[in-house]
Amino acid sequence: MFWADQLANQAVVRVEKDFAEGKINEKCAVIRCGQTPSGGKHIGNLNDVIRAYFVYKSIKEKIENREWDGKVKFIHTSDDRDPLKDIPIKIMDLNWKWHESKDLGLEKFLGMPLCRVPDPFGSCSSWSQHFTKVWVEGIKMLGIEDMEIYYNDDLYKEGKFDLYIKAIFEKREKVSEIVKKFQETKHENYIPFDAICPNCGRLANIDDLNNNTVKFKCGGKEIKKKKTEGCGYKGEVKISEGKLQWRYEWPAQWGIFNTTFEPFGKDHFEGSWKSGQVIAREIYNIEPPIPFVYEFFLVNGEKMSASKGNVYVTQDVLKILEPEVLLYFYTKKPEKQRDLTLAEIFRLVDEFDNVEKIYYGAENGRTEHETEDAKRMYEICINKKFSAIPKRLPYVFASTLSQIYGEKAIEKVRETNKKAGQILYDDDLAKIRLEKAGNWANLYIPEGERIKIIDDKEAQKIYLGLDNKIKELLNKFAEMGVENLSGKEITLKIGELIKSSGDKELSVKFYGACYMLLFGKEKGPKLAGFIDTLDKDFIINRFKAE
Repeated sequence: MFWADQLANQAVVRVEKDFAEGKINEKCAVIRCGQTPSGGKHIGNLNDVIRAYFVYKSIKEKIENREWDGKVKFIHTSDDRDPLKDIPIKIMDLNWKWHESKDLGLEKFLGMPLCRVPDPFGSCSSWSQHFTKVWVEGIKMLGIEDMEIYYNDDLYKEGKFDLYIKAIFEKREKVSEIVKKFQETKHENYIPFDAICPNCGRLANIDDLNNNTVKFKCGGKEIKKKKTEGCGYKGEVKISEGKLQWRYEWPAQWGIFNTTFEPFGKDHFEGSWKSGQVIAREIYNIEPPIPFVYEFFLVNGEKMSASKGNVYVTQDVLKILEPEVLLYFYTKKPEKQRDLTLAEIFRLVDEFDNVEKIYYGAENGRTEHETEDAKRMYEICINKKFSAIPKRLPYVFASTLSQIYGEKAIEKVRETNKKAGQILYDDDLAKIRLEKAGNWANLYIPEGERIKIIDDKEAQKIYLGLDNKIKELLNKFAEMGVENLSGKEITLKIGELIKSSGDKELSVKFYGACYMLLFGKEKGPKLAGFIDTLDKDFIINRFKAE
């Protein structure tokens, strides 16, 4: 069974049990995820959202198919009261363009809640609103629409956290025990709550709770092993003008939303999750959600980091991939670390195309189990089902056509369909794939390695240096009228040509000669498919002796 379906079943069982025991008022599975809008959130951060989305979608299917009579919600929280801890090297505007941050004077905002840091581009009310907007727009581009978004800043103002804030003061001794066990660097009387200083706007450690206010002195606080400077202000603020520290805030969110299921990365498993379970049960009197720990993945062999600047957000990757292909990447087993090599993204696309063929019965997996898995993986990452198998242009072929023909590439695809007397490639899908594969070539293929047709003068030099047997085959090939044939027919003609020569070893040399005469390289795209896009005069001039 697909991993998301297994987790969906667990969530349904949990809701049924909680409802029967009177712990919840309605049978509603709450699938939750969240992010801190500290800058451009990369595709590694998407793990939270997409893993949760797949489980949500699986439960939703159960409801639509009348397999369960409950409800399901998909909730995302923006942890926008977290402090600005680092300045990302690059930040993205609302037009999805990256900018260097070094000259923007953002250091003065370090230690302030993200919801109180101004938007560096002036387009939104705050830093957090800006980067949450970029983040959510990327998620919607994947076809994920029904996600309810909540902001911690609003939840604090509305008093949603009050019950949990008061609980940590009422159970100070128990909190101290938990601190000793999980946070050895903190002192015994440490209080996991910060006030927002009304004078300088930074988060500051507090002294005590007095009814619904907290006393504090703004002496700054340590953030990521760095001390932020406080302004020295002494006073009181309402508890709504503060923030639970992460280990205590996360379990409080579980309680606020009655969270049934939540995925998270392995970095949280060793620290926050282990302490969070204890805090949930012993401080807040709630049960933690069903957990799901996923492995991180690398991009180009490296871990992404906003502070290092090697970040790829959803919008970046959707320049080179269709949304369903990117979603497919997240259907793979989450427990295994993977490396997304952008220079070889065609491998992922080819894999998706093959899974699509399996779904529509045009191909089979190696085993029955693999076939069933492939069908389910495809089904859960597709937002629009087709009535018949989509006829997609192969990615590498699309890249080749885009590199050589540019905007006229779609015309070559249409000519190919016309020659074949049938629709080999769907027009709308071909346009999209040509755009994506063309962007990929421009962004990730070094200029010297891109494909272009060499000029006649260079081709003539290469032709003169060829073996006479190869020249003879090329002459015959040019006279075969292949310009009127489909790619499949051209492949058959080449096979017949080699066979008629009586020397099978000429096959490799023939293909190599064709690539050299076309591109000045011994390798290239599938030859027959590309020749199918060429006209008669070009073929004769390029492959036939003058």
